Amino acid sequence: MNSIKKRNLIGQLLLLYSVIAWGSSFTILKDAMDTLPGFFIIGVRFTIAGLVFGLIIIKKIIKMDKKTLVNGLILGLLVALAYFTQTWGLKYTTPSKNAFLTATYCVLCPFIAWLVFKKKPKIYNVISAILCIVGTGLILLSGNKEQGGSLQLLGDGLTIVCAVFFSLQILFIDRFNERKSEPIALLTVHFFVIGFFMLIMSAIFELPQVGIEGYKMNGEQLWKVAYLTFACSIGAQTSQYFGQRLMGPTGQAAIIQSLESVFGVIFAVILGAEKLTVTLIIGFVIVFIAMLISELHLDPMKLFKRKSKQVFGEAEVPASVNAPADDTPKVND
Repeated sequence: MNSIKKRNLIGQLLLLYSVIAWGSSFTILKDAMDTLPGFFIIGVRFTIAGLVFGLIIIKKIIKMDKKTLVNGLILGLLVALAYFTQTWGLKYTTPSKNAFLTATYCVLCPFIAWLVFKKKPKIYNVISAILCIVGTGLILLSGNKEQGGSLQLLGDGLTIVCAVFFSLQILFIDRFNERKSEPIALLTVHFFVIGFFMLIMSAIFELPQVGIEGYKMNGEQLWKVAYLTFACSIGAQTSQYFGQRLMGPTGQAAIIQSLESVFGVIFAVILGAEKLTVTLIIGFVIVFIAMLISELHLDPMKLFKRKSKQVFGEAEVPASVNAPADDTPKVND
């Protein structure tokens, strides 16, 4: 195996680990929220992650310029709002629905870029958006007997709002990359912002309800928070960063990253968090197809035309008298 293939394989494995970890986090967090405040869990998770990253790159933190600090604060606030609405929504909906509705951010990105940066979406963006709307509609229509319909709609709606904030995060990351901000320092700052923001939200919204007693952790709760912190934040973020660097901007990376929501469903079913309905499965499949079209920039019309040419062939054009004897390929084919 040559060095390029080896780097690509290592990159694939790192990305696969990150999406498996993130996929499992929906069910683990939902389970942990039965006995601990959700905003508090997220706050602890990202504050510890920020401290670990900060200690590793302490020299870069000390030398960090104002531009990187401001960019990290902006990204951190966007992601904090995303986690705030996602965690709030998870209280009232299921882990699998929370995972798939969150993943619609990749379909929303081009349209939010159109509104914010005036970048007109492509035809494949429109097609993926239509499919995503259909799939999301089926997901929303699939109720859960354990929860009231109105509460679950609230949870699903909050999760869609969270997808909007994640879309803004992606767009601003692209913008900040153009300004060449230090990536790891940027990540550390935005971890701290998420952590502090969620701890403040916990003090405002959760502390009056559960009291100090509600924040005490036993061994099982401590294990869940540790797993979310080290496996799903520190480990997954680091794996994603280095995995993308090893693989580069390839379609394989986009496919692997889109599997996060699929693993979210798999873990929800394996861990007994929920049972799937036919309507829900169809909705998930349609949304997943929409995600692939958006992430891989697939234009179904071009693919159909290309397939038609392969099946039926092209119409023969009479050769000119002065045409060369060999079959010269057409430039504008």
